[in-house]
Amino acid sequence: MANNSLVKVVSWNINGCGNPVKRKKVLSYLKLQHTDIAFIQETHLKDEEAKKFKRDWVGQVFFSSFSTKKNGVLILVHKLLNFSLVREFTDTNGRVICLDAIINGMKLTLCNVYAPNKEDPSFFHEVNKILGNAQGQVVLAGDFNQVLDGALDKSRFTGTVLPKDRAAIQMLMKDNGLIDAWRMVNPSKREYSFYSHCHKSYSRIDFILISQSLINAVTDCNINAISLSDHAPVELCLKLHPDKLRRGRWRMNTSILQDEVFHNELARDLSSFFDINMGSTDSVAMVWEASKAYIRGKIIAHTSRMKKEYINTVKTLESELITMERQLAEHYSDNLFNDICKCKIKIQEIFNKKAEYALFRLKTTFYEAGEKTGKLLARQLKEQSSAHVIPAIRRDGVLVTSPKEINEVFRQFYEKLYTSEGIPSESSLRNFFLNITLPKLSAEQADILDKPVSQDEVRKAIQSMKTGKSPGTDGFPVEYYKQYMDILIPVLTKVFEEAFQAGFLPPSLNEALISLIPKKGRDHTDSANFRPISLMNVDNKILAKVLALRLETVLPGIIHRDQVGFVRGRSSTDNLRRLMHLMWLNSSNTVPVAAISLDAEKAFDRVGWNFLHSALSEFGFGTSFMKWVKVLYSDPKAAITTNGVISSFFNLSRGTRQGCPLSPLLFTIVLEPLAIAIRANLSIKGVDGGGSEHKLMLYADDILFLTSDPQNSLPVLMHIISEYSQLSGYKINWTKSEAMPISKHCHPHILTKYNFRWIPKGMVYLGIKISPDFSEMTALNYETLLQKIKTNIGKWGKLNLTLCGKINVVKMVIAPQFNYISMMLPLNIPDHIFKQYDNLIKEFLWAGRKPRFKMNKLFTPKSKGGLSLPNVRLYNLSFELAKIAKHWSGTVSDLGWVTIEQALATPFHPIQVLAQQVTGLVEDRNPVIQHSRGVWAKIHKLHKLSHYKQQYSSLWLNPELKIDKRTVFWKKWVENGIHTINDLYKAGVLKSFAELSQEYHLQEKGDFWKYLQIRHCLSKKIQLTVVDNPIVDCLQSSVNHRASGFYNNTVCLTSSSCEHLRLIWQRDLECNIDEDTWEHILADSGKYIREVRCKFIQFKILHRFYWTPSRLFRIGLINSSTCWKCKKETGTFLHLIWDCAMVKPFWGKILKFLETWITVNLPLCPRLCLLGDKSVIPRLTKEVHSVLMVGLASAARIILRHWKAPEQPTFQEWKVLMTETASYEVMLTRIRGKRPVELSHWVSFQVYLTSP
Repeated sequence: MANNSLVKVVSWNINGCGNPVKRKKVLSYLKLQHTDIAFIQETHLKDEEAKKFKRDWVGQVFFSSFSTKKNGVLILVHKLLNFSLVREFTDTNGRVICLDAIINGMKLTLCNVYAPNKEDPSFFHEVNKILGNAQGQVVLAGDFNQVLDGALDKSRFTGTVLPKDRAAIQMLMKDNGLIDAWRMVNPSKREYSFYSHCHKSYSRIDFILISQSLINAVTDCNINAISLSDHAPVELCLKLHPDKLRRGRWRMNTSILQDEVFHNELARDLSSFFDINMGSTDSVAMVWEASKAYIRGKIIAHTSRMKKEYINTVKTLESELITMERQLAEHYSDNLFNDICKCKIKIQEIFNKKAEYALFRLKTTFYEAGEKTGKLLARQLKEQSSAHVIPAIRRDGVLVTSPKEINEVFRQFYEKLYTSEGIPSESSLRNFFLNITLPKLSAEQADILDKPVSQDEVRKAIQSMKTGKSPGTDGFPVEYYKQYMDILIPVLTKVFEEAFQAGFLPPSLNEALISLIPKKGRDHTDSANFRPISLMNVDNKILAKVLALRLETVLPGIIHRDQVGFVRGRSSTDNLRRLMHLMWLNSSNTVPVAAISLDAEKAFDRVGWNFLHSALSEFGFGTSFMKWVKVLYSDPKAAITTNGVISSFFNLSRGTRQGCPLSPLLFTIVLEPLAIAIRANLSIKGVDGGGSEHKLMLYADDILFLTSDPQNSLPVLMHIISEYSQLSGYKINWTKSEAMPISKHCHPHILTKYNFRWIPKGMVYLGIKISPDFSEMTALNYETLLQKIKTNIGKWGKLNLTLCGKINVVKMVIAPQFNYISMMLPLNIPDHIFKQYDNLIKEFLWAGRKPRFKMNKLFTPKSKGGLSLPNVRLYNLSFELAKIAKHWSGTVSDLGWVTIEQALATPFHPIQVLAQQVTGLVEDRNPVIQHSRGVWAKIHKLHKLSHYKQQYSSLWLNPELKIDKRTVFWKKWVENGIHTINDLYKAGVLKSFAELSQEYHLQEKGDFWKYLQIRHCLSKKIQLTVVDNPIVDCLQSSVNHRASGFYNNTVCLTSSSCEHLRLIWQRDLECNIDEDTWEHILADSGKYIREVRCKFIQFKILHRFYWTPSRLFRIGLINSSTCWKCKKETGTFLHLIWDCAMVKPFWGKILKFLETWITVNLPLCPRLCLLGDKSVIPRLTKEVHSVLMVGLASAARIILRHWKAPEQPTFQEWKVLMTETASYEVMLTRIRGKRPVELSHWVSFQVYLTSP
């Protein structure tokens, strides 16, 4: 992409690239040559491997594969090239791939071929047929395995007979009007693209054929040196169209921060710059802006120097190589041939170093996060998507494909969107707010928000920001601020102070780039169907984050419970549970009840700033905080970036930026007055439930409106929204809004005139399919999900993941999808759904083979010897238990669903209802309450308790407490305050009638007789103890009623015990391992090791996972139980991994080496080496112990490499592995910014490893 008017095409036979180092070298070479389109032959890759070429500069990969040993062709397309695929053809032999595409608005047919190396004219006849269907001008390139001119294209002319395949090529060229581009540029020149070692001759068999209509577009065509492969790359430069995507903006390459010398130099330069320039001008902002320019210049100079040195070296060597090859082609010489080989080795070494460093970084990442839940595993699971290029967009109904025109369409669209349609008058705003009553901040809250920005707040904001995000226009990412925090914070804080005083930010802080993300399932030729994300400069985001961290502490006090989005401590589950109750309560209502989902059009982007400032004032925000908001929104500018083109900047006069940490919080403040106006208007009829009226459910801009009188309520609602929209910029797209009937008497004609989409079968709310028919709700949600999981695990099963890696896939992707529905939808899940899920997980984990571990073992927490596979059954219980805990605590009575459930339970407490006999009453058929009852019973059963016989169990309608075979309900006793079994007891002893009478005023005739009856019943059924109830402990101790707390408590009850393992190890090691020591061994397993696969090896050793001769002999799979190595002793697990005469000396050498470094005696003991038992060695620091554990685990890994092999493990193998591991650890410790003591121990060990 060196010249904006040129497209460079490179064709190259790379002679195999299964090795990732070779692959990286090829990509690096092509990048060095500024390649736009690469035609690659002989990849020797399968489909999944071919996709790995989509890295670095490559935006799209097209391939035809055959096997890992032969054939394979690829076409690579630069991510900045304006490329749109029309049609693709591939053969089945990995020899042909043909693309019809639009490049810079021009139709081209790109065809890549790898011809058979034996004469086969039929191959070229087939290519001729393919090109007969070409829809554009042709570029046919590849390895033709034949010359076009026997005299000019060979160093040794061998005869005048015309080979059949050459004749077929010439026919192909004639039929399709093709010309040899290189020969056209070099009519009589002799250059070659291939060297045959066996014949010691050169030939030109790699060429690029183009349509004659493209001749005028050719600016150059070259054959490069034969260096990284046995073929030379052939380059063609075409001037297709001047409409080329420009180069990307400057962004700091964070990898340079790992160069310790340059990092330290940059720190000194930055400190020196501020020391010299602070105070030299009145404007701190000017110094700040200058510092960015200064550091940017330093970085560019450093990287340019490094790149220039690299390019010059390669060019010099290639020039020498080409000269020597020309000489060799004219006259063969062994000395000259040797010089050529040396020159090639030098070139290889340069690309090796570049590839090795990139792969070292990649391996380091895999070492740390290879199969952990995180971004790396997510990328492995995610399908390779096409490059983020917008190939076409509609303008006035016409499709435009030019990158500049596309960018201009979006610029015009967003400039209009972010331009205010009119500023509301102060009187109209005042009148709107006078008609509603808003909650106010307290004076103390306002004062806290008004404080000056402190250095501690700036530091906290920087620390809370995630790395790996795209920077803004200045190119400086979060990593820069984190790395030089101590130097930057004092100056940046002063910049903020100065901006506050001035009332505006420095220019660069006000600029943002708008990146566009296509909305799923929409027409992507419509500019409205993209989500704009503002790439803001990090210094601006730091200020916004400071204000956001302040604001989020006060929002819960001024934003109604209806709003659950972006308000701390609120959950979307609250609104959905409330909706379930209201739907059930009103399903048989005789009036028309409907739920209407309002579709807000570009809600965040249309926020009026005058309305925002007025809302802040009306909520009682102080002048300083409001001024900070005005500073952030003072004269902001934005530019659109699409396809590598950046538009001119335009001014914004409305909207909250998506990508700004403060925006979602400000949006909730802007929307709340509308919600208050709707709730307060008596003409808008909501839905009754729990003695309250419910009208709205909000999640950010997602509004669900409930009404029991749509005919009269909707006109009023629309009027209020219209008035609000005129003042705030908010806009509802009524034709995209959806209406769902809740009651059976809500008919479509009632809502027809409002143009809503009528969806009687149900709607999707917060990602959950809601249906008026409760009986089909679980099937609607779970069956679709299970089918999706089945499809996905079919693809993921092809990844080379260990059991541990697969469990992490379940943790990261599969279980969260299931748990989301389970958490959101408070309904019973049929057992067959759980069984289907379990079967899918087993199939994925074991690939259809017999499971090696029971599921309970996998569910067990890692600290107890398991692998922490998520148990979705227990999560389902935990989600509901978290809701029950809110009733238990009694501290969240303002939640809508809580008040509904309290009303349904009357005259009892909701907890008491859970242990009452189900009657025929309507309340007992409530599906949400039924779910709660089931969970309450199951959780008690897990604890081996009866939910009917606890202190907190209901005394009334309790199936375990019957008099004359009937449950008891004495209304007067209930009214007097007797509800639970515990109400009749004191310190575990039944109270006397006199005590009850005094406490509860039991003075009616017959009360004593009732007392005798209930006492008799209790004495037979209930035995209260003073022992703590684990369920009560859990309900009282769980922090903020989080489901994770309940799950962690519950999973231990169902965990598989590892006691049998303790006894086996105790027997084999002939020593006592007490239970406390065993618990520590289980808890520490893998704790000190970073690499996931190595952690898993420790797990498998602990669980004796590996097959042994003894075990295989016992089940009749082999004929002898003797050890595979020594051939003498019985091959038990302990013998193979420890006692064998060919293994134990290896352990001795490892321990001797390690104890010399640690300078403490280490016993030659399997408890230490295999189980990691810390009790058998002196107390070590955490850092030293970590190195020791990694060393021992690596030793076990070497033994397992040779598990069935006769050879013994070697100390040298271990040393090589530990050298590599130490390198990874040193780099990761530096990258993660860990304490110096952690780095020093690994550096010390690394030095010790490499010392003689």
